[in-house]
Amino acid sequence: MLPGAGPVARMTFQPDGDAPARAGLRERKKARRRGEIVRAAAELFMRKGYDATTLADIAHETGVSPPTVANYFGSKENILSALIFEGTEAARIRHLHAPRPTGCHFAEVMATLLCEFTENTMRVAGKRIWRYAEAASIRRHGSDFQSRFARNDAALHRLIATVLDDYDIVLRNGSPPDPGFLATIFFDRWTALYLAYIKDESMSMETHAAQIRADVARLVGLLFDDGFAASSPLKAPGGPPGRPA
Repeated sequence: MLPGAGPVARMTFQPDGDAPARAGLRERKKARRRGEIVRAAAELFMRKGYDATTLADIAHETGVSPPTVANYFGSKENILSALIFEGTEAARIRHLHAPRPTGCHFAEVMATLLCEFTENTMRVAGKRIWRYAEAASIRRHGSDFQSRFARNDAALHRLIATVLDDYDIVLRNGSPPDPGFLATIFFDRWTALYLAYIKDESMSMETHAAQIRADVARLVGLLFDDGFAASSPLKAPGGPPGRPA
């Protein structure tokens, strides 16, 4: 018995049957508050710019104290990271599990995919925020932000390769298809068009999409067999890739 303590035998543990429910409620409240902070920050980044926005501004917009914002994220850069990386990851997961279109021209398949990349990116954040993020990934070489940005690009490249690998591709030159190499071609072209789009505030999504469709049509015409491209057949389960059409 500890000095000053009562008899140990009288101390009994009473399980709290409501504890899991309370813990779940707390987690939901934290997730909701976290989302509110990110959304408030996104609005301020768009209106004032990232550099001009302070944690105090974000706290005021959210209706909480600055220490609360700091407790959730630690820094303004961490809020930016949550905004862009978590949002783009969710979009990639949806694409990964979406059914692959077939029975249509392959230029339409790939152009639609790349247009959706831009549309999803703009749903996450506006052009002004993405311009800052792109610049920050270059300026802050070796930083955690730069590393996450590079991983984000790599994940997008892998998604394109995964989509390509689901198709029974036949190349115009007859060589075996390499989904990773083909993904690099499409990713690099989309990246160039996307950067031009976010740099130009006056460019509409319609104009950007038309540029994507025109360039993808050229690439598909150069790279893919006409018979394959006409109908975009998917691989048969367990079948060999690249069968002649």
